[in-house]
Parts: sequence; C-alpha cells; structure tokens
Amino acid sequence: MFRIIHYTGWTIMALLLFACSREELNREVNMPRQTCLDYIAADPQLSCFNAALQRTGLAADTAYLKRGPFSFFAPTNAAFAAAGLDIQTVQRFDKDSLRKIVYAHVLSGRLGNSTLSGFYRISAVCLDTIYKPMLIRNYYGLFLNGHITENATDLGDGIVHKMNAIAFPISSTLWEFIRDNPQLTMLKAAIERSVPLPGQPAVQLNYREILDTGLPGVWTTSTVLCPDNDAFRKLGYNDVDDIQQATEQQIKNILRMQISRGYFFVCDYLGAGTMQPGSDILRAGSNIIYPRITRANIKGSNGVAHMTDQVVLP
Repeated sequence: MFRIIHYTGWTIMALLLFACSREELNREVNMPRQTCLDYIAADPQLSCFNAALQRTGLAADTAYLKRGPFSFFAPTNAAFAAAGLDIQTVQRFDKDSLRKIVYAHVLSGRLGNSTLSGFYRISAVCLDTIYKPMLIRNYYGLFLNGHITENATDLGDGIVHKMNAIAFPISSTLWEFIRDNPQLTMLKAAIERSVPLPGQPAVQLNYREILDTGLPGVWTTSTVLCPDNDAFRKLGYNDVDDIQQATEQQIKNILRMQISRGYFFVCDYLGAGTMQPGSDILRAGSNIIYPRITRANIKGSNGVAHMTDQVVLP
C-alpha cells in the first residue's frame, strides 16, 4: 500500500512539473519581443534620439521595417546635450540634415557582441546608402566611428546600442573640413605651403592633394591632428603671415607630425597605448606637455580628423 501511494505521489509531482514547464515554454514562445523603435520610445535616456526618429519619419516608415534587422547606435540625451542639442532644437532642425545624422546611426544587420566575435574593423552599411560608418571592436569595447557604445540590448528586430556621443557624418573631404573651419586658418596656410609652385619641383609631399583627392593607390585615407589657431600661437606663430614666413623645413616638420596615412580613431589610440581610457590626452610627439584632443573622431569622406590644443612636435 505504501509503495502504491509513494508511486502515485511521484507521478502527480512529475505531471505538475511537466505542466508548469510546458506553460512557461509556451508563454515565452508566444510573447512578441519588443521592437527597437518601441524600446527607444520607452527609454527616457533616448528621448532626443526618439524625437529625431519621429521628425525624420523613420518611426512611421513601414517599408523600413521590412528590411531589418537593424542595429541602432542611439546617442543618449547627454550626447545630444554635449553637441548643444535638445528636443526643442531637434524638432526645429533641418529635416534633410537631421536625416543624414539619424541614418548614419542605423546599421544593417544584428551587429554586436552576441553576433560578431573577436576584434574587427568593418566599413558598415547604414540607411544612408552613400555614407559608410566604421564599426570597430577591440579590447576596450565596440565603437562607431571611434565613439564607444554601451548597454547593448537585443530586441525582436535588431539591437540597440547606447552611445556617449553623436557620430556626426560629414560628406566633405578632410581638406574641405580644414579649409572651411575658421579655427584652422593657420593649419590651412601650412598645408597650402606644401603645394609646389607652378613649374617648380616638389620639395615635400603635397598634403593639400593628399587630404583632398588623395594619391590613388598610394595614399587614399588620412588621419589629421588639427591644431587650432591658439595652438599655433603657443608655438610662436601669431598669424597666417608668420606661417608664410616659416622655412620649408619648419613647415615640413609640422605637417609630417599632424598628418598620417590611414584611419586612426580614438579607439585606435587606446589600442596603441597613446591614450588612456577616459582621458583626452594624446601621448604623441616630443611636447613637454602632451596635446589634448578637444574634438575627436570627425570622420570625413577620406579619413578622420581630431582637433587639438597643441601642435605635435617632432
């Protein structure tokens, strides 16, 4: 009799456990997963980015929804504030310009630590079919155009990564960025000094050509450390006339330390040990006090620029 009761008890318990596990499994399968747009709309830290999605019409674009999955690299409200933007300014922002910014932060595919392993460097595809953001993963994390991402959330139709900065896309070349920046008139003058005079042999690399059209097959992408005008004044150059009066060797020494071949974002400086996590100090050159990067990861059509507060010395 005891055996029968004992066996019956175990049978009932097993049935109950099986029923509970089956109920949990069915509930999990039948629950729709939250979408990226719903997640962004519900997160108070992403209200500015959500406002940008709404203003550009992406949130209501049903055709877009069919082309997923996507990875949203969503700047936080703090990132918008650092760029001088809030919800009110976003709502007044030119739609075409805002669309370029938003589309540059929405990449095709599920891109994150759960889907891509190891260290990599990808020229990614985003909603802007012309612009190619750079996705980099190294020891220090996952970066979009050199800006670190945080708190990746895997959702029903993609992944949302939060970012501490806005990866502003610019369509201009590095030379056009420098030429049109009023803070870089002395750097512009130094670069123009590298252009050989008509009929004269070149005495150094033509950096204006390199930063504008490039040298096909030889030097196509560049990284430029862009000392502002105050940085040149610290070195004793008071104005553009002083740059014009400098010797060719002085100009050559300046430019070769500021301009290098290839892409170097802040995350690359971290990997090389020339910057420390959380620091804006670049340990480069023979400067007694190392230069500080005042604006980082400005990605142009042919490379990346960083604004600095000192000229890097040889």
